[in-house]
Amino acid sequence: MNGTHRPCCWLLLALSLGILIGHFLPFSLMFWLCISSALIIIFLFYPRLWPVYLGIFCLGAALIHVAHPPAMDIFHNWRQSLKQSLYQYLDPDEAGTMSAIVLGDRGEIPKEIRTIFRRTGTGHILVIAGLHMAMMTAMIIFVLKLIRIPRPGQWLLSIVLLFGYAILTGASVPVTRAALMASILLASYLFEYETDALNSLCLAALIILLMDAGNLFDTSFQLSFAAVGAIVLLYTYIEKALWFLPGWLSSAVSVSTAAWIGITPFQIWHFGTMSPIALLANLIIVPMLDLTVALGIVLALAGLCLPPLAWVLAGCLKPVFNLMVVTGFWFSQVPFGYISLFPVSYHS
Repeated sequence: MNGTHRPCCWLLLALSLGILIGHFLPFSLMFWLCISSALIIIFLFYPRLWPVYLGIFCLGAALIHVAHPPAMDIFHNWRQSLKQSLYQYLDPDEAGTMSAIVLGDRGEIPKEIRTIFRRTGTGHILVIAGLHMAMMTAMIIFVLKLIRIPRPGQWLLSIVLLFGYAILTGASVPVTRAALMASILLASYLFEYETDALNSLCLAALIILLMDAGNLFDTSFQLSFAAVGAIVLLYTYIEKALWFLPGWLSSAVSVSTAAWIGITPFQIWHFGTMSPIALLANLIIVPMLDLTVALGIVLALAGLCLPPLAWVLAGCLKPVFNLMVVTGFWFSQVPFGYISLFPVSYHS
C-alpha cells in the first residue's frame, strides 16, 4: 500500500477544506466561482496539479452556498408496499424495527429498541449501510448465479440493482456511500482493474459532497466515513497485534475495534457519550444482523405475492430478531458499558 497513488484522497481533502472554510468566511458564491474559473484558465496555460487542487478547494467553498437538493424518494410507493408486507406478518414493534433495517424507514422504531442499540454502540444496525449492502450484494449475486447469468452480467446487474435498492431506501448518506463503494469494487472486477480501498472510500465521499456539500457537517456522514476509514487504515495493524487468536476471531475483533476507534471521537463530540461495550457487542450482534437482513428482505418480497412462504419466513425471522434484541438488552446492562461524559444541547 505504501507509495500507492490516491488522487481521490487529495481531492477529497481539498474539497472538504473548501467546504469548511467557505462555511465560515463571509464571501459569496460568485466570489468562489470567479476564483475557480480563474484557476481553470491558469491550468489551461500552465497544466500543473496546484491549480486543480485550488480549484477543487474553491468549488467546495462555493458548493456550501448552494441550496440542498430535495430528498430522493422516487420509489416511495414501492417502499410503502414492502413496509405493509412487513406489518402484515410481524408484530408492530418487530415490523417498525425491520422497516428501518431493510427499508431505511426509521420513523417507527420503538424507543426501547432504539435505546438498547444506542447504549451498546450497535445503533448502526438500524441504519442501512455497509453490512446491509454487503448482504444485499451477496443475495443478488447468488440469485443471478442460480439463473446462470454470465459473470460480467452478474457484476453489471448487481451495480444497477444496488443503486435501485439505495434509492428505494431513501438514498441516505450511509447507504449511498455503501452502494458507491460496492459498485466501485464490482466495476473493478468487470474491467479487471485493481482497487485501493482508501481511494475508493474517498471517491465515494467526493461524489456525496458534490451532490450536497452540507453533508460534511452531517453526523451520519461523519460516523459512516470515520468507521469505514478506520477499518481501512487500522485493520491490518490490529490483526497483526492479535496474531495469537484464531484467524476468524482476530478478523472480527480487528473490524470491531477499528470501527470503534473511528467513531468514538465523533460519538463523544455529538452526543457526549461513549460505548466501550460496543467492542464485544458487535462481535455477537452483527452475525445475527446478517441473517435478520436476509430473512427480512425475502419476507418483504414474499409478502407481496407468496403469502404461505411469507408466514414461514416470518416464523424464522421472529426468533432471530428477538434474540438479537435480547442480546442487545443484556449488553446494555453491563456496568460502564455505556458512559455519559457530558450533556449536549442537540442531537444531530
